[in-house]
Amino acid sequence: MAAPGDAPGAVLRGELLEELLRDETHPDVLEALLVALVVRHDARPGAAPGERDGHAARLRGAVLRVGTVLARAPEGGRRLDRRLAELARTVPGFAAYALAWYDEDPGVWRALVGSGGLRTIEDVAASGARTAPAGTPDAERVPSAWHS
Repeated sequence: MAAPGDAPGAVLRGELLEELLRDETHPDVLEALLVALVVRHDARPGAAPGERDGHAARLRGAVLRVGTVLARAPEGGRRLDRRLAELARTVPGFAAYALAWYDEDPGVWRALVGSGGLRTIEDVAASGARTAPAGTPDAERVPSAWHS
């Protein structure tokens, strides 16, 4: 779509996100969007701290919006809970972000994250680990939104 990190690319990605959230209701598409947002954030390790923090705030808003739409779909709440737990286990740092978001505004996130998903997020955040340690064959695996 555009080079990662450039302003025109950010504008295009924002417009695409708006279009998808305006009209999309299919849970598979919404799950794929959620995974793409989180994985893209993880792919920014070289970003300056302030830039990464700003992106984390945008990620929070996007995850909340996608999660809200997905939760309204048939079986969407269950799928969202499972997907957030999987992302917490497989994407470095995501569990810490998700737990911080939950702690900042539990009323909002309680509607999206079930007790099982929250327990997984808390466990992963507390351990500072993820399922596949760096350097293992699964470390580079991207969670699939198409298979559960």
